[in-house]
Formats: sequence, structure tokens, C-alpha cells
Amino acid sequence: MSDMTAHSGLADPGALSNADLDARLRQLEREEQSVSRRRTTLHTRIDFVRSGGFASTDPEHESLTTLLETERELSENRLELHAQIDALRAERSLRRL
Repeated sequence: MSDMTAHSGLADPGALSNADLDARLRQLEREEQSVSRRRTTLHTRIDFVRSGGFASTDPEHESLTTLLETERELSENRLELHAQIDALRAERSLRRL
């Protein structure tokens, strides 16, 4: 079996050195912050479209349905990042015991 977990695609945290664990954790936290910022911007656009505005100059370009699908995908990505971050933080905590 590979050192990748089936659920998250994350390398086995126990197989990482302390430095690699910390580096990977920082990388995932930056990714999560980026996804969160994109979701916040997207939520603003969704609210604007729901209030009667248009997402772009071409109303057919980004319909509410398209925006909601994008939000769902970003949310799934964010949840996966959180799972990976939690696993790395748990491993880091175990090593400090």
C-alpha cells in the first residue's frame, strides 16, 4: 500500500520529518486561506446576483447556478484542506507529547 491515505491524498504524516511536517502544514494553511478568500469573494458575487445584479457584463456568462456550483467545489476543496491540516496538527501534537 502507498503512503497516501485513501481519503485525503495526504502523505502519511508519521512518515514526514518534523521540518517536512511543518513545511507541509504551512503550505496547506496558505492554500486554505486562499480558498477562503476566494469563497468570500464568491459569496459577495452570489449575493449581488441574487439581488438582481449580474455576475459579469454578460448575464449568461456566470449564472447563479454556475456561481453556486463553483462555491460548492470551493467548499469541498476547503473541507479537504481542513482534514489534511487537522491530520498534520494531530501528528505534530503527538510528537510534542
